Amino acid sequence: MSNAITYDAARRRIISLVTGGDPDAPVEACPGWTVKDVVAHLAGGLGDFTEGRFEGVEDGSWGERQVGERRNRSMGDLLVEWERNFQVAEGLFDSPMGAVLIAEIISHEHDIRTALGQPGERDNVAVRAALTRPLQEVDKRMRAKHLPALRITLEHGDRVLGEGEPAGALRTSSFELLRVLGGRRNEDQVRKMDWDTDPGPWLGVLPVLGRRDTALAE
Repeated sequence: MSNAITYDAARRRIISLVTGGDPDAPVEACPGWTVKDVVAHLAGGLGDFTEGRFEGVEDGSWGERQVGERRNRSMGDLLVEWERNFQVAEGLFDSPMGAVLIAEIISHEHDIRTALGQPGERDNVAVRAALTRPLQEVDKRMRAKHLPALRITLEHGDRVLGEGEPAGALRTSSFELLRVLGGRRNEDQVRKMDWDTDPGPWLGVLPVLGRRDTALAE
């Protein structure tokens, strides 16, 4: 399935969720943001990707700017903007950015699901697609830091990250791994997963998108 189709299917699921849900519900996975703020970030972020506007990515202000610029707009306006940005972004999905966009939208879909008490789609093939980019980043970090290799066993097979013979293994689901890599689990939660050894060597590289201090229950 193409990245554009995967993205649009997730976008439509999110539209269904937010159309029937509370736009002001706090999103615990994105501290300080509401459901509407997450949609503002997705709509504005897709526009920024298309225009190559990346100021603030390094210091974390990129998403906050998108949300701030849209704070006074209605959910309906944001959905119209998102649709418009999707229509002009099509070529992006065939570029290396495609995997980044999939990781982002699927992670935020589940942030919204948790906020609205509407869990689901955890076994969707889109979750596996969303792992592509974060796993590449973890592998790169592990090699740069000369960390021992790690075997990850998922429901659809094994993946070895890093270089050499694995020094440890983690058994988990694609969904749970996505939440770990997306910074939606704190260190205690990661330590309590199904490891066959002390996870200490890898704890610093697994959260690709920030870290959590408090546990997120989903």
